[in-house]
Amino acid sequence: MRTTTEPAWRHLWLWQTLGWGLLLIVIALSLLPLPHSGIDLPQGDKWGHLLAYGSLSLWFAQWAADARQRINQGLGLIGLGALLEGLQALTGYRQAEWLDFLANTLGVVLGGLVALGSAGRVLRTIDVRLAARSP
Repeated sequence: MRTTTEPAWRHLWLWQTLGWGLLLIVIALSLLPLPHSGIDLPQGDKWGHLLAYGSLSLWFAQWAADARQRINQGLGLIGLGALLEGLQALTGYRQAEWLDFLANTLGVVLGGLVALGSAGRVLRTIDVRLAARSP
C-alpha cells in the first residue's frame, strides 16, 4: 500500500476566511427582506438553495482532514439550513418551506460527493501554486 504525503496548507487561513464569508452571505440572504430575484424557472429558488449549499459543502470539504470531518461539516450545514428555515418563519416577511430545506440538504450531499473527485482538490492545487510563488 502506497501512501503519499501532501504538503501542509500554506494559505488555509485564506480559504477558511473566504468560506466563513460565503457562509455569512448565505445567512444574510436567508434572513434579510429581499425583493424576489429568484431564478426564472419553476421552483427556481430551490435551484438557488441547491447551488448555495452545494457550493458551501464543496468549499468546506476541501480542507477536511478525513471523512468524519466531512460528515460533520455536512451535518452542520444541514443543521444551519434547518435553523435558517425556522428563523425565516419568525421574521414576518419570509416564510419557511420544507422544499427549501430539502434543496439545501440535497445541495450539501451533492457538494460533498463532488468534493470526492478532482473538484475537491481545486483549493489545494491553488494553495500549492501560491506557495511555490511565495518566498
